[in-house]
Amino acid sequence: MPLYITLLHIVFSTELAVLTPIIALLLAVGFVTSFIQAALQIEDATFALLPKTIAMVFIALAGGFGMLAGFERLACAFIIHAPALLQQSWY
Repeated sequence: MPLYITLLHIVFSTELAVLTPIIALLLAVGFVTSFIQAALQIEDATFALLPKTIAMVFIALAGGFGMLAGFERLACAFIIHAPALLQQSWY
């Protein structure tokens, strides 16, 4: 398998590993918010948006559940494989 395909696989697996907890948290916050809105019959758009915004601020302050470390590993993989990428045939 060509090296660029291997690196593309690393990119997609890193993206999936990094973004899955964030999407799951925002999905849970949205579900709870919509459940409360349906139970109390609240139709305010601010009530739907504010909890998700607070969750995103929490994620940013908490370090993004290891996002930086995941992207750092990805950058290291690309830097380590850079010479081989330049020397390989792309056909």
